[in-house]
Amino acid sequence: MVQTVNARSLHVFLKSGKDFSSWIKNRIQQYEFMENKDYIVFTHSGENPSGGRPMKEYAISIEMAKEISMV
Repeated sequence: MVQTVNARSLHVFLKSGKDFSSWIKNRIQQYEFMENKDYIVFTHSGENPSGGRPMKEYAISIEMAKEISMV
């Protein structure tokens, strides 16, 4: 069992100026994190309250959260 952190919560905590979607995608690419190893993506089923596509949530490993937090 791997402990995880909600990436959206980390984004708020770090007070990043970028929108969440761009921020997480850039971090994943820049640091070469791997899906199903460093993070898992969950798509909300149902309606997105702000319209558009369904929201994606990222459960990230504690190690990934630490690395993102240090930069």
